[in-house]
Amino acid sequence: MVLFASYSGALGGAARLLIDWAAALDDEVCLACPEGPLARAATAAGLRLLPLRARSVELRASLGDRALAAGRLVGHAAELRRLVESLDPELLVAWGMRSALAWLLLGGADRGRRGTAARPAVVFHHNDFLPGPTIGHLVRAAAARADLVTVPSHAVALDLDPPSRLADRLAVVHPGIDVDRFDAAAAPAQPPEVLVLGALVGWKRPDLALEACALARRRHPELRLRFAGAPIDGALDRVTEGLRARAAEPDLAGAVEFAGDLADPAPALARATCLLHCAEREPFGLAVLEALAAGRPAVVPCAAGPAEVVDDSCALRYPPDDAAAAAEALERLISDPALAAQMGTAGRARAREHFDLRESGDRWAQAVAHVRRRPTRVAPAAPPVEIVTVTHNSARVIGGLLASVERHLPGVPMVIVDCASSDETVSVARGAGSSVRVVALDQNVGFGRACNRGVAEVQAPVTALLNPDVELLDDSLLAICREAARPDRDERLLAPLVLESNGARQDSAHPNPGSMAELARAVVPFTKLPARIAAPLAPWRASSPRRVGWAVGCALVARTETLRRLGPFDERIFLYGEDLELGLRAADAGIQTWFWPMARVLHHGAHSTRAAFDGEAFTRLAWGRREALGRRRGRGRVAVDDAAQALTFGSRIVAKRGLGRGADRERRQLEALLAARRGISSGDRGGARPAGRSRSTRPGA
Repeated sequence: MVLFASYSGALGGAARLLIDWAAALDDEVCLACPEGPLARAATAAGLRLLPLRARSVELRASLGDRALAAGRLVGHAAELRRLVESLDPELLVAWGMRSALAWLLLGGADRGRRGTAARPAVVFHHNDFLPGPTIGHLVRAAAARADLVTVPSHAVALDLDPPSRLADRLAVVHPGIDVDRFDAAAAPAQPPEVLVLGALVGWKRPDLALEACALARRRHPELRLRFAGAPIDGALDRVTEGLRARAAEPDLAGAVEFAGDLADPAPALARATCLLHCAEREPFGLAVLEALAAGRPAVVPCAAGPAEVVDDSCALRYPPDDAAAAAEALERLISDPALAAQMGTAGRARAREHFDLRESGDRWAQAVAHVRRRPTRVAPAAPPVEIVTVTHNSARVIGGLLASVERHLPGVPMVIVDCASSDETVSVARGAGSSVRVVALDQNVGFGRACNRGVAEVQAPVTALLNPDVELLDDSLLAICREAARPDRDERLLAPLVLESNGARQDSAHPNPGSMAELARAVVPFTKLPARIAAPLAPWRASSPRRVGWAVGCALVARTETLRRLGPFDERIFLYGEDLELGLRAADAGIQTWFWPMARVLHHGAHSTRAAFDGEAFTRLAWGRREALGRRRGRGRVAVDDAAQALTFGSRIVAKRGLGRGADRERRQLEALLAARRGISSGDRGGARPAGRSRSTRPGA
């Protein structure tokens, strides 16, 4: 797995480059970034998204920003630590200075999820010039800790490493572009339009663009100026107020348009006469490259990144911060359409020859390949295993499971038991290939009964029970299947590490209900303790195999004969509690349940029950837990467990309210528990019966 980490969720040139280069890797790629334009674009490109908390990118805008900057970085570092520990990526790509500094704060995260001394290989992609000596010193320290530093231009490389101390670990990889995405049609003759493409931030000098066009309009009063871009981090008023005021003055009145952020710059370039770029310290200049691809000449400062993008055949260059020289270049292009067309043709040819998107991604992937720590071993033959999943109106999620199995465990058979879905679940499953067998039932018989039906179909000695909203992140499920198949070990139920959609660990493995560990975690703040200390109370946080009381049924592995002898599930239980009952019944039969974190899966969670019950069915959960425990351990253990559950919910309510946070979820959980104890059924106990994640409905003893 490769984990990309970005502090910002904005979609600028560097962010678009992230998506392009991530797509060039033949790996399971995850992107950790805040929700926003980058996240949406990455999802559309097929990348797996792990949402991070959105934090301001401002450093010096106010005293508050200065005071909070360090805290924001520490928060970002804490999120990265959690993801690295949970995902155990082979490669971490810190995209930008803040993510690299966060990695520096982690001390290189010297210990990985498996408790070994290994850590992921770290690539720091440095997109920008250093902002100042203090931060520059820290960024250089982060670069020194990375296995590889990649930069988009020689200008950025020189700024980061003037004495060339990183020479053996510093790679300049120019970004690329898909030239064919841009139409090279001739520019419209009238009126001439100058395009400024990019974010409206001060360092890109949009004020200089206004002055240059005002000067050029003295000879070409028909000239128009169009800004295509938006401020970063919502700083609209602060950035644009002065620009709009200047644009309203007589020499520019009516000639300036602020078009805002554009999803696709191609149409804006097609209507432009030329591109004007004004940033004096542009790290690369993707907008300049886009202009070349669109067959438009560029007017750029003869400095920094753009100087590496263009040559004299396709651009007119001017001294930085010289509005008069920029105006002179604009006048020359507007006065000579033939020259503009000639330069546009040359620019398109240059973009195709030197900045091809595929070749750029390949160069970056080749640079990264040298630092990746892939073990040189031949994997042993996979044990015969089949995957069983139960579906009910699961068309929205089953494709993710099918695709991940095909990617990471190609050829492993699957048995899909469908419980009378009314959507396209069956057709999606049947279209997945010959390794998938579909058992279509004519009624919703419940999760337990349907799962047992699937296990009866299995021909392999090992069965993996997976929910339809589970996805594989790698081939680590084979490790747990091999463990289950070992002839020198007793029969066991094995549960992999389960990750939520945001990369956090799901509480999928638990102590025995009513045990001392269960009672202790009702009052001990185990989430604040180190994982190795909290493991007895929260076994899902363990980094090594650990015996547990029971495991959530979204992902379980065992010998097929073991599951058949156990049931595996009690078919009298329809919704909620069947996995708890299985763990207790297995223990009575001398079969232990183990949490096995070397294997991991991603669980999106409750796709069927949330739709059927309009949220979390807390009363059903309470009834199911009490029923399963009462059936296997009696009334006394139920009473003890009720007390532990009530204490857990109550202490969380007090703690959250003391911190000024809402505790509505815990309040509803406590109310549901009390209602179940009184034998009172509430609204979320009735209604439809989904089987995609089904458990018990009847009250406990």
